[in-house]
Amino acid sequence: MNQDRIKRMDLLGGLGAGILGGGLALLFARWLESFAVPALLLGVATHGWAMYQKGRLERTEGLAEPRWAIVVEGVCWVLLAILVLYIGYRISVPAR
Repeated sequence: MNQDRIKRMDLLGGLGAGILGGGLALLFARWLESFAVPALLLGVATHGWAMYQKGRLERTEGLAEPRWAIVVEGVCWVLLAILVLYIGYRISVPAR
């Protein structure tokens, strides 16, 4: 099915971009440290908004998603929530 292949390539492209961003962050960690929390929050907000809008548009158009894509999206929402909670914890609890 073509829709399934498109979804897989979309996922692979996003994964590659994330790995590239992580590699760059590790390469320039010393200079980027002060931007970590704002960058994470901006990333969570933009990624979450895009996922929400994409899902809404797909449902509006009646596009059927493969089951694995639904599972991956659910896992992504859970991981985003955990990340937001972790960032909140790190901000509110002083470093030792």
